[in-house]
Amino acid sequence: MSDAPDFVELLRVFSNNYLGKRERAVRHAGDICEFYARVFIRCDLNREQRATVNSVLAYFMVNGDLYPEERLGPFGLVDDLYVATYAFRTLRREVRAEDLISCWPGLEPLDQVMDEVYRECRAEIGKRTKEVLRLAGLN
Repeated sequence: MSDAPDFVELLRVFSNNYLGKRERAVRHAGDICEFYARVFIRCDLNREQRATVNSVLAYFMVNGDLYPEERLGPFGLVDDLYVATYAFRTLRREVRAEDLISCWPGLEPLDQVMDEVYRECRAEIGKRTKEVLRLAGLN
C-alpha cells in the first residue's frame, strides 16, 4: 500500500514558482492550506468553526470550482484563496490569536498575509464573491 500524496506539498510545487496575475497571492497557497490543516488538528474549535475549516480545506481539494486549476493553472487558486481568507476573518474574531499564529507556517506575519491575499483575490473575483462562498458552503 502506498502513502497518500502530501496535498500541501503538491500545492506548494504547483504554486510556488507561479509567474502571472495575482502571483504574490497565489504563491501563499501552500502556507494557507497548511495553516488550515494545522488549525483543524491543533485548535480547540466549536462545531461551527470546525465546519468552516472543513469547508476551506474541501474547497482547496474540490474539482470544478469557479476558477478551475486544471484549466487556469496556479491562477485557478484565486477562488480557493478568497474562501480561505474570507473564513480567516471570522476565525480571527472567534479563536485566540496565539492559537492561530502558532499554526502559521509562513515567514511573513499571518494577519498581513491574510489581509493582502484577501484584497488581491477579492479584487480578482469581483462580483462573483457570493457565488464562490456559496460553492464553498460558507454563505
